[in-house]
Amino acid sequence: MPILIIFIILCLIIGLVWSNFLPKIKRKKAISTFIEYLNKSNLAYSLHEGNQQFYDFYLEIQSSIYYIKFLILPPFSEVQINNRTTWEVKYGAGSAPGKVQPKKRYLTEMVDFMKADVAPTVQKIVILSPKPKKIVKYINESEIVFVKPTTDVYGARLIDEGQFRLFKNESK
Repeated sequence: MPILIIFIILCLIIGLVWSNFLPKIKRKKAISTFIEYLNKSNLAYSLHEGNQQFYDFYLEIQSSIYYIKFLILPPFSEVQINNRTTWEVKYGAGSAPGKVQPKKRYLTEMVDFMKADVAPTVQKIVILSPKPKKIVKYINESEIVFVKPTTDVYGARLIDEGQFRLFKNESK
């Protein structure tokens, strides 16, 4: 019996560590990948850490200004954008095609970022890590569109880690 109690406590501790520290590690990895890309691209840029509630980084490349928000997702997830501030991630089905995602969570961390009014010269960028299986945006009750990096999502653009070249292309 004492071995069972020790095993349960150990499992709880591992679960707590897993759920609290793994997202932070993934976030740091995504940010370091982004900074590494900027350093290798030979762009003249200025990068400043921002207000974590509103945006993560303020990036200036020549005359272009970007507010960047990193969004860390579960693997093999799907992002559904219902309106400007209601975003949800669906996950848990793994890589099986056509299987319904059993779990979902609202992305409350996106509310302040999407509500913020910015100058017309500022571009809001959301960097998704890892790349989701699909991103959909509801137009109305019966119409959806698949979101691409060029799609305007209520004033923001969504890219994944492999699409950092967007910054180089827009600055020229």
